Amino acid sequence: MTTFFQDIRYALRSFRKSPGFTLTALLTVALGVGANTAIFSVVNGVLLRPLPLGDPARVVLVGHIYKSINLSTGVSGAGYKYYHEQNRVFEKAAGFTNWEANLANGSEPERLVGQQATAEYFAALGIGPVLGRGFTPDEEVPGADKVLVLSEGLWTRDFGRDPGILGKSLVVNGEAHQVVGVMPNGFQFGTDPIAIWKPLALTPQQLDPNCWGCEFMAMVARLKPGTTLDAAQKDLDRLAGQVRELQRTGRDSDWGLYTKAATEQVVGSIRPALLVLMGAVGFVLLIACANLANLLLARATSRQREIAVRTAMGASRWRLARQLLTESVLLSVIGGTAGLAIAFGAVRALVASNPMHMPRMDAVGLDGSVLVFTGGITLVLGILFGLAPAIQAARPALHGMLKEGMRGSQRGGGLRATLVVSEVALAIVLLVGAGLMMKSFRRWVSVDPGFNPERVLTFGVSLPNSKYPTAEQQVAFFDRLRHDLAALPGVVSVGGNVALPMSNNNWTRSFRVEGYQPPPKANGPWGDYRTVTPGYFAAMGIPVKHGREFDESDVAKGRLVAVVDEVLANKYWPGQDPIGKRVGFGGDASPTWLEVVGVVGHVMQNTPKDDEHTQLYQAFAQASFTQLGLVLKTRGDPLAMVPAVRKLVLSLDPQQPIFDVRAMEERLSGSSSQPRFLSLLLGLFAAVAATLAAVGIYGVMSYTVAQQTRELGIRMALGAETGSVLRLVLSRGLVLAGIGIALGVGGSLALGKVMATQLFQTKAADPVVFGAVSLGLVGVALLATLIPARRAMRVDPIVALRSE
Repeated sequence: MTTFFQDIRYALRSFRKSPGFTLTALLTVALGVGANTAIFSVVNGVLLRPLPLGDPARVVLVGHIYKSINLSTGVSGAGYKYYHEQNRVFEKAAGFTNWEANLANGSEPERLVGQQATAEYFAALGIGPVLGRGFTPDEEVPGADKVLVLSEGLWTRDFGRDPGILGKSLVVNGEAHQVVGVMPNGFQFGTDPIAIWKPLALTPQQLDPNCWGCEFMAMVARLKPGTTLDAAQKDLDRLAGQVRELQRTGRDSDWGLYTKAATEQVVGSIRPALLVLMGAVGFVLLIACANLANLLLARATSRQREIAVRTAMGASRWRLARQLLTESVLLSVIGGTAGLAIAFGAVRALVASNPMHMPRMDAVGLDGSVLVFTGGITLVLGILFGLAPAIQAARPALHGMLKEGMRGSQRGGGLRATLVVSEVALAIVLLVGAGLMMKSFRRWVSVDPGFNPERVLTFGVSLPNSKYPTAEQQVAFFDRLRHDLAALPGVVSVGGNVALPMSNNNWTRSFRVEGYQPPPKANGPWGDYRTVTPGYFAAMGIPVKHGREFDESDVAKGRLVAVVDEVLANKYWPGQDPIGKRVGFGGDASPTWLEVVGVVGHVMQNTPKDDEHTQLYQAFAQASFTQLGLVLKTRGDPLAMVPAVRKLVLSLDPQQPIFDVRAMEERLSGSSSQPRFLSLLLGLFAAVAATLAAVGIYGVMSYTVAQQTRELGIRMALGAETGSVLRLVLSRGLVLAGIGIALGVGGSLALGKVMATQLFQTKAADPVVFGAVSLGLVGVALLATLIPARRAMRVDPIVALRSE
């Protein structure tokens, strides 16, 4: 133990004697460890940590799938009841759907994100309330569903954790509800944090067996012990076959049921991006490791005379190797500690901003597993980049190193060159990955959204059914709201859409086209479906290509009309005038037909990746909903209108809040947040990698020139021109870079396959990106080699020979 502390004291003294080397090494370790710890914290919290459920591996989602159009949906009320009663693999099963809850609990109403769920919901998720109870089957009946379960966050924020909350009456959506339970802290299922739950009371219409396609709810189930996903899927295939027989669609239809692990449902979409980032920071760490190994090799070489003296005085090889390993591990520990501080700040920033809109960010933090990870990579780094110098020091050539004037040995040159080749190869992989993401991002943001987001304010209004039970009342409220908003100073035009673009509301619906017969065993026409008010297309700047948009004459009792986008018109009526054509809903017996009165431009509803659907619009007055997204085209800053808008809505209904208030430009920017942030981080990591690779090449070539001073002096004494010396040194550096680039291109082709799902309109083996990155790194290698090469050109032959 005494010798161990002596090694540490000696290491600290040696660090003080070489401040430049020490600072470079510590900074390299801190950045490498800090970046890896920060990204691992996110990966651990989002992907690796189990969902906050009871035995989450047994929790699955169930839904409908239409294979020919690659569409997954929820289930209908009738379908849920049938699957719940007839399955053989579920211990518990429940249906649930999102719920808009307006809570009147203060001076102003508050809009909450809620869920309605059937009685077995909490049991299926394997977690119960910490206070009170969940729902009972008796409360699944309309009229008996006026009970609530609160989240721990809402209970704490609005009610100060008062245990007397049980039995208290709260006014939600204009009706009194009794609180019966409070869920535990951290409970969440889905991507959005839920504040309040209410029983899902299915109406006779929703349970109608003739409405299997009314897929408005999700279904969650708990598998019986020992049941696998494959076994559950086989049972669902059996049920789907039975339903197809009931529907008389035949067993060879491509309609079916799917089951998916709950974890996959929650985090599956973000997994590829996070794994790409984890791989990228891992490469940065490996490059840093190689650079540090080169630094320590060069430092060990410069200390060969010292090592030889210690050996001659009786120091064992193990003692010398242990000293160098102690120094490298100590460097790593100090740098890793600094890296942990960097990671702490980075994680806090990531959680606060959530730039990729990732789920489960509340679970991200520097917990015990992250600290173990950081400690592990810190120790491994210290041993890994200190191993080569320690082995080299353990085999000293005493005679050569003790000769007077000896400049040092060239042992280890091959290892240093190998390390540089590895750095270049890894840097190529990162640069190609960053280049592909940047090209993909440029193409992503260059897609025309189909509307003009400038100076457009958006917000939502959700009317309670209890207060506005009829379509006439709902339409009347929103008509008055539209006209009053249009009268506000600074407002150019006003419109409404039940699901605004960039709101992640994927409203799709199958429909009929008069005169069109789908091929056998194929699904009929389907696409994005929206109901919009008069003025919507004008407020959004969506061009009317042909015909007209909806106007005030399109009322509930008038002629049923529709507006279609140009994609739908060109697909089903190519070369024809679509005005006057008919689309409809319903079965063959009595379809409801809508006459096409206009054709508008295609609109990007969420992201460019899901922008190929046909789009069908119906007049809001003829197909109203309780929730509407409003858009205001303004003359100035749209957010400056928010106070006036809120005051106006409250004047119409004092219990009616507005929510999701954002400028449309913000919504559009948010739709590209994931590729933007991924491109930014990969670009940053790639820049660090290229810099480290350049430093590595420079270090090796500088060391090589220093070691070959005598050889270069002899060459120049024999008449070699400075140009030939320059070419000699440059060629050596470029050969190392060339080998690294060749290896890196092979690795980049493999990386491209992993990144394919993250790319948009960009090939994983894009020749432009590969060529530009390769040429760029050749240029970096040339610059890094040029400085040592110019130094070699200035070698004085007399001085070089005299030194020997």
